[in-house]
Amino acid sequence: MLPESWRLLGLGDICQAKSGLQTGPFGSQLHASDYVEDGIPVVMPRDMIGGRISTRLIARITAAKAEEVAKHQLKLGDLVFSRRGDLGRFAVVGPENVGWICGTGCMRARLNDDALPDFIFCQLVTHGTVRWLESNAVGQTMPNLNTEILSQLPLRLPPLPEQQKIAAILSTWDRAIELTEKLIAAKQKRKQALMQQLLTGKVRLSGYTGKWKTWKAGDLFKPISKKNHPKERVLSVTQDQGVVYRDELDRKIAMNMDSTGTYKLVEAGDFVISLRSFQGGLEMSRIRGIASPAYHVIRSPVEIDREFFRHFFKSYEFIGRLAVAVIGIRDGKQISFDDFSFLKFSVPSVPEQNAISEFL
Repeated sequence: MLPESWRLLGLGDICQAKSGLQTGPFGSQLHASDYVEDGIPVVMPRDMIGGRISTRLIARITAAKAEEVAKHQLKLGDLVFSRRGDLGRFAVVGPENVGWICGTGCMRARLNDDALPDFIFCQLVTHGTVRWLESNAVGQTMPNLNTEILSQLPLRLPPLPEQQKIAAILSTWDRAIELTEKLIAAKQKRKQALMQQLLTGKVRLSGYTGKWKTWKAGDLFKPISKKNHPKERVLSVTQDQGVVYRDELDRKIAMNMDSTGTYKLVEAGDFVISLRSFQGGLEMSRIRGIASPAYHVIRSPVEIDREFFRHFFKSYEFIGRLAVAVIGIRDGKQISFDDFSFLKFSVPSVPEQNAISEFL
């Protein structure tokens, strides 16, 4: 139910929809000779990313050709749509995009004075809008839109002052989210750089000056192979989520539950190796379960800080050494524990391991 002052209408009721450049004998055809390195940008669907027009791959045409197709020039506040393929691509024309050309595969909607572009755009990016466009598109192999379909797109429109207030609030939140994301990315980058230095001893925490000891991986870790625990939940080792219960994965993995007697028991704190060339994978498990016999389950016979090694196995230092062991091994072939055990690396004392892992 709409608020009393709101209207339910189609996009065509508040705009003039027009297709972009058309190819072929009846359209404004562009030729290879019209494209230049430094000219007027021509907006294609691939250029619309996150509501903005990206210039990373954008095509450009000569100024003379742009004059010939001036009817396709974009104005401030125009909404640009993809007309085929990925129908979830939209963009609002900003000051920097004025005068650019609405290219092949796009449509533009020029709004009337009683509709605010930023407010309408906020409705466009909802999942409901994308689903409507996809369900109303024509074509079997690739969904296609036209101006008639686009004009029927349902929208909810409050009075202009209310549109302005809503858009201002949402814009403030967008800026706050963008700033937060940039701060998070910057801190992650700083942490990654500091982590590499701490894990190699190039930077030491205050109070620690002792020399690091060189260990062979085979002395720090030993393989564990405890089987016949069929009642335990089955684990999977993933690169993006670490060690997880297989039945909680989004992706379905077919398996024979009658054969789990050969699976290896993994205790919380054990490391699981699934090393395949060009894939990699050495994860610390925080949960108990059983893993496929294809995995190597390892545990340290000496005192270590497991969290320190969880970080270390993700460091460039370890990955670089691992790459040496991987050289010459066929893609997809699992690396044996022996391959891993011959790796050597310097390790601080356990107290310093504790301090580093707590710091990280």
